[in-house]
Amino acid sequence: MTQVKNLKALSPIGLAAGLDKNAQALNALSALGFGSLEAGTVTFKEQLGNSRPRIWRYPEELSLRNAMGFPNAGVEAIKKNLLNYSASSLLGINIGKNKDTSAQDSIEELGKVVCHLKRADYFTINVSSPNTPGLRELQEPTYLRELFTHLQSLTNTPLFLKIAPDLEPKKIEELAQLASELKLEGIIATNTTMIPLKGVGGVSGALLKEKAQLVQQTLLSMNTELNIIGVGGLSDFKDILKFWHMGGKWVQIYTALIYQGPSLVHKINEDILFFLDCFQIKDLDTFFMISQEDKRKMIEDYEKRIL
Repeated sequence: MTQVKNLKALSPIGLAAGLDKNAQALNALSALGFGSLEAGTVTFKEQLGNSRPRIWRYPEELSLRNAMGFPNAGVEAIKKNLLNYSASSLLGINIGKNKDTSAQDSIEELGKVVCHLKRADYFTINVSSPNTPGLRELQEPTYLRELFTHLQSLTNTPLFLKIAPDLEPKKIEELAQLASELKLEGIIATNTTMIPLKGVGGVSGALLKEKAQLVQQTLLSMNTELNIIGVGGLSDFKDILKFWHMGGKWVQIYTALIYQGPSLVHKINEDILFFLDCFQIKDLDTFFMISQEDKRKMIEDYEKRIL
């Protein structure tokens, strides 16, 4: 068990949003060993998403590109699906506005989504997908302040903001300061990246890794109380160690699962237990309570001796 701010999970490894859009396979996914699962992205009304083809593989680069456009069954259908969830993984729900909803109307619309999906352990607000026209323009303090203030008036469920990897450092810091001021649970860093030479849509996997790490480093260097969840190109325990070395705790994976298969999560969890055993540390909570300098020394020592 590991705890960060208001959330507890059996493992720091989570499933990123996008794989189980309609919350249909959560029990099976939990059995793979995930500490948290993020369903969605869920919109208020059913949405078909963008025209096909809308997902492409780059196996030589261990990456994916998607232009899905939030296809999902809508909040009513997903609410019913969530009644079947009985596993132990922390349940996050990623939510976003419908494509044809205006920015102003989206505030009330997202409030309705939150009120319908009370089964969630946390919500992630997705204003950073590159596949809905104009969505990334909502990564602005004025809109986000109004949105989160409204959502906080409706629920006590922890709230995350998911941001794009293509933001300038100044903008990243601005959003982190806002999230701290609003007392959000944290920031999920990051969504997919735009690589115009590859085509439309967002790229995940190894091609995203460097950009995502730069955003994560910027956020973690601010030393806020926010829970910074790292996502983007993570594929093994070495990547988790690097995130811990920067000062992070929890991560999410998606593309690595596609390429390496369902045994990946179990393997990373075993590596975590082995790491803790090497230093005779009882659990991750104990490890995370150690000073950052001492954690870095442990990680560096482990990398020299074991990896």
